[in-house]
Amino acid sequence: MSSDPLISVIVPVYNCERYMCDCLESILSQHYDNIEVIVVDDGSTDSSLEIARRYSNRDERIMVVQQGNAGPSAARNRGLDLAHGEYVAFVDADDILDPDCLEVLYVLCMDSGAEMSACGMTRRFDRLGIRNDGYMTLDSVGYVTDVLYQRVSDNSVSAKLFHRDLWHGIRFRDMRYEDLEVFPRVCLNARTVAVTTSPLYFYRPNEDSFVSNYSESRLDVFKALELLQDYLRLHPRSHQMSPALTSRRLSASFNVFLITHGHPEHTHYNIRAWNNIVSTRGACLMDGSVRTKLKLGIICSYMGKTPTILLNRLFKVSS
Repeated sequence: MSSDPLISVIVPVYNCERYMCDCLESILSQHYDNIEVIVVDDGSTDSSLEIARRYSNRDERIMVVQQGNAGPSAARNRGLDLAHGEYVAFVDADDILDPDCLEVLYVLCMDSGAEMSACGMTRRFDRLGIRNDGYMTLDSVGYVTDVLYQRVSDNSVSAKLFHRDLWHGIRFRDMRYEDLEVFPRVCLNARTVAVTTSPLYFYRPNEDSFVSNYSESRLDVFKALELLQDYLRLHPRSHQMSPALTSRRLSASFNVFLITHGHPEHTHYNIRAWNNIVSTRGACLMDGSVRTKLKLGIICSYMGKTPTILLNRLFKVSS
């Protein structure tokens, strides 16, 4: 497919020596082979940089860039600044692509006329590459609405293919939950988005990741949502996305409320999260688009703080 446009695959790396070979092998084995792979080493202290350079010596499509540790946002931004492709994809260094992933995403854009496409993600390697029939095409506002409701797709930039023009003037902010803040802005630069639920991207479960454990950086979700709200407020169709943003804020509030429980140094976040729950749960309970799982969390909240915590531990209704 060398006559097709170049796709820039950006791989931010920080101490991923255990998984990098699997990741890079899956990228280099893509059936869509007109790619450049931009590996941005973000100050790794293990052998990640050495592994990346070994692969670049073997395959001229790989470019390796080294920088001091500045976080995943800075690494992705560096990759975007260096990208030459007409299309851009992001792959985390511990994840794996199905061999058809980039080709399917590109063909979706071509067949539908969409400026970006998305496929399914899976945490089960035995499900990687299972095909689901067909695809859907959504206008960008409808797609962002579904993302905020956490239905068709998620807000990760992984498992997506973007026309590079969508990123004009947009970069990741230096914060956690950077995808949540930047992804809708990029999507809204598109007219339409093509989506398949086929799981073509393997997201490796990582119990050491910040989303799997308590850390103060998880509280950045409020900051990300506030920035996103400020942006969406200026959009001419903001009224269509507002209920979905309220639902996403409620989901985040449940998570913050639960992870800050037992951490007295973050009592103010715990109180803020609970106040958000109380102020928005009524509207979300009556919203037919809100996920059943979140509605179970809402029902728990009407029983009070302690039952909400206990029931979540039993059933994970608000995770």
